[in-house]
Amino acid sequence: MNNRNQIVITRLQNKTVMLYMEGDSIFDVLVGEEENAQALQVGDIYLGKVQNIVQNINSAFIEVKKDVICYLPLSEFGERKVKCGDEIVVQVRKAAVKSKQAVVTVYPEVAGRFCVVSTKDSTKSISRKIEEKETRDRLKHILAEFESEEYGIVLRTNAATSSDEEIIKECHTLLRDIHEQMEHSRYKTCFSLLRKEKAFYLKYIQSCQAEEWDRIITDEEEIYTQLQPVYGDKVVFYEDDSYSLDKLLGISSKLKKAFEKRAWLKSGGYLVIEPTEALTVIDVNTGKAIDGKRNKETTFFKINCEAALEAARQIRMRNISGIILIDFIDMKQKGHKQELMELLRAQFAKDKTRTSLVDITKLGLVEVTRMKKNKPIWEVLKKEGEE
Repeated sequence: MNNRNQIVITRLQNKTVMLYMEGDSIFDVLVGEEENAQALQVGDIYLGKVQNIVQNINSAFIEVKKDVICYLPLSEFGERKVKCGDEIVVQVRKAAVKSKQAVVTVYPEVAGRFCVVSTKDSTKSISRKIEEKETRDRLKHILAEFESEEYGIVLRTNAATSSDEEIIKECHTLLRDIHEQMEHSRYKTCFSLLRKEKAFYLKYIQSCQAEEWDRIITDEEEIYTQLQPVYGDKVVFYEDDSYSLDKLLGISSKLKKAFEKRAWLKSGGYLVIEPTEALTVIDVNTGKAIDGKRNKETTFFKINCEAALEAARQIRMRNISGIILIDFIDMKQKGHKQELMELLRAQFAKDKTRTSLVDITKLGLVEVTRMKKNKPIWEVLKKEGEE
């Protein structure tokens, strides 16, 4: 059995696909849409034009390319007056999903391995995941060098194990880049792409801490050449024409299950996953897991814990977003319910996409919200057998 954590980058269905795997299980799947010239990539910065303002829904609609319209909440403008025809700098924050347009923001930000620079305000802060006082004090000393800078800086978790020189160098580089882009926007024509976001797999890798993965493996020579100088021996180039990387890791067969309604648990129970336009419902069923079991409360608790781990993985793998309701098997003991909620919180904390465990409703449904950032897997990859 494979016990390593790895990032896999390959091509499936003529698209670049990146997967994060723990052992033989897939957790995250990101798909590039490079063949779609009109597709907007999250992070791209444009000089757009205000096409329409709809006051009753407090929204503006911004054209960033010819006939490509994005949604922008009017609240982002604050006290600033805006009218149709105004040209403004915007950054794609969320990808278009089904009939919903991409969402943009008027506060661009750029991210590196160690820091994120934001134009929203001048706040300087450190990731809350860095808890060690000595490390935080060291990073605060670094941020003090940028106190007079007009843009905000957030030091990421990777900064905790990096040298002062590396962090300071990247901060200066990103600040210079964002200043140039905002300044040059004054001289650009409307619909100009001011900054093309780096490849999606690079963004993902930079969001990870070094200890989260053991290796990056790819069968794409160009990607290997791009990553190897930065990550050294942790990047592996796979070349075997007789047996593809897809077959070696069973990627396609594993992803096939992401299109199925049921997800089976080792105990014999299963999840039923039902996405709808408004929300996604995940129902936990005992299946054959209670056959011959006398202490049903303990059995239900064990099944629910297993289901919580699998539900969190399925949400990540399928890239389910928005409102999610999980219907666990009813338990009587309050302590079991609390333990289950803590287990879910711990799993959601590992998700690169912001996921919040809201509460348990009076009907016993667990409410979850997950940020809508990228398209779900069934929108970017074809189900097996489809044209």
